[in-house]
Amino acid sequence: MTPLERLNARLAGKPVDKIPNMNIFMAIIAREAGVSYREYVSDYRKLVEGNLICAEKYGVDTVSVISDPMREASAFGARLVFPENGVPYAEEPLISDDFDLSVLRRFDPAESGRTLDRLKGCELLREKAGKDYPVIGWVEGCVAEAADLRGLNELMVDLATGEAYLDDLFPLIHEQQKRFAKAQLDAGADFIGVGNAAASLIGPELYRKYGLPWDRAIVDYVHANGGRVKLHICGNISPLLELLKEVSPDILDIDWMVDFRGAAETFAGTATAVSGNADPVEVFMRGSPETVEDRILRCIQAGTDTTLIAGGCEIPAAAPEENLFLMDRLLYR
Repeated sequence: MTPLERLNARLAGKPVDKIPNMNIFMAIIAREAGVSYREYVSDYRKLVEGNLICAEKYGVDTVSVISDPMREASAFGARLVFPENGVPYAEEPLISDDFDLSVLRRFDPAESGRTLDRLKGCELLREKAGKDYPVIGWVEGCVAEAADLRGLNELMVDLATGEAYLDDLFPLIHEQQKRFAKAQLDAGADFIGVGNAAASLIGPELYRKYGLPWDRAIVDYVHANGGRVKLHICGNISPLLELLKEVSPDILDIDWMVDFRGAAETFAGTATAVSGNADPVEVFMRGSPETVEDRILRCIQAGTDTTLIAGGCEIPAAAPEENLFLMDRLLYR
């Protein structure tokens, strides 16, 4: 089976030769492409090169344009800092304490440098991978993007106090989110990954108000445009699992601190496949081969016919290659 055939079959609950390997690589992709992290997030050609190397070398069953959370923030107008070997970040929040949203640019993804780079990445991955691999585009979830624009700590306070500007901010972010997602689908993406890590920091009440409507809206929009959605909310989302059934992504990433069996049972019989959930640090980076085998087999045993296997979040660059090879071997049926 090709990776695309394998993933499609698994999501449909059909027999597969191997449970799809959904590990998230970013720093490892830069390493395999032989470039700094700054070059990896700035040059789609290096991103594509590293993805293709990792897919073949480590058995990952997708290729993806995931790289950093600041693509849209840059297009909105944020000034970014690009560390040589670190994740880009904003010099200062674009939205200040006066809550003036006029500072946010409404952008065409094809005309802003960092979003255009991601579109070109989708196009080149589609060209190079052909029909063999699923291509995953990427957008920020609305809560995560609000945190990128306002600052994480400031946003948490604003959500808790119900600041009025949020009622205008989230629709604005969502409109740009849709434009960026559609442009990536048009460029060849099969899935849109939605990164909404900040949503793991708010409880069910705030998620129901500020997270769920927009996560559900982007899922519906991508589905209406012929794509599928992989929702990534790293962190402990145990209190949100029942609400996330209402979001109904095709794939939901489950981080290591969430009970994987419980998550699999929660989504059994739904349209959502769970993916996870070995600890990227303690299992893949620091773990012995025995640790890796034990954890991966427990994930497999805890799952269902649609469950996918991966680290709970990005695999660190320091993870020994042997642990990554071992994981992939364990997935063959």
